[in-house]
Amino acid sequence: MKWAIGLLLMISLFTACKKSAIEVHEPQPVTYDTIRPLGYYPVYPGSWWKYMVNGTQISYDSVGAQYMLHSYKNNQSSYDSAGNIVDYYSDTVFVPFLNGRPIYGYKRIEHIMPPFGNYYTQWPILSETVGFSFDRFWTDKRYGDFSEKVRVEDKYFDGQDSVLILEGHWVYGPAVNKKSYQKYLKGIGLTYEVIIDTISQDTLFEKKLMDFLINH
Repeated sequence: MKWAIGLLLMISLFTACKKSAIEVHEPQPVTYDTIRPLGYYPVYPGSWWKYMVNGTQISYDSVGAQYMLHSYKNNQSSYDSAGNIVDYYSDTVFVPFLNGRPIYGYKRIEHIMPPFGNYYTQWPILSETVGFSFDRFWTDKRYGDFSEKVRVEDKYFDGQDSVLILEGHWVYGPAVNKKSYQKYLKGIGLTYEVIIDTISQDTLFEKKLMDFLINH
C-alpha cells in the first residue's frame, strides 16, 4: 500500500513539473516611445498656424490629429552572408506629422538620394544653440553648393517672449545675394520669415503669423 501511495505522489509531481515546463503566457503588447515637440517648434497634434505671405496670400501649417507610428530606412543597403540585400531601419516611434511629414523634435526626415545613397536621415529644422549651423536641405553638391547655409544667430528674452533668431545665406548660384531671417517664439513656433536681396535691399519673400492654435 505504501508503495502505491509513493508512486501516485511521484506521478503527480512529474505531471506538475511537466505542466509548468510547457505553460503558455499571453504575449505582452508592443509599446513604442513617443517623440514629443520641443519648445520653439510646438507641433502638438491638432495644432495649426495661419500666415500672411507676401501681403496677399494666406497659408496654413497644420499638425495631424494624433501621434502616428513612423520609422525610416536609415542607411544604405548591404548584403548578408547569403548575398541577400538587407535594409536597415530606425526604431518605430510615435511622432507628430506637420503638413503630412514626420517631425522628430527639432528635426525632420530628409532623403539622401543616389548616387550618395538611397536612405533617410534626421535633418535639422532649428536649434537652441547659438552658433549652430546647418544646411536648410540636403543637396547634391557635385555641380556647386546651392544649399542655404543657416545659423542660429541669437536667443534672448524680449520682456514677454523667449525668442530664437535664425539667419541664412547662399554661397553659390543665383541666390548668392539673398539673405533669410526667421524668428521663433517659445511655445508658439515660427512667427516671422523674410528673404531680402542684399544688394537692392528689396524684400523678396515675407511670411507673418496671423493666428494659431497650440493644442497641448
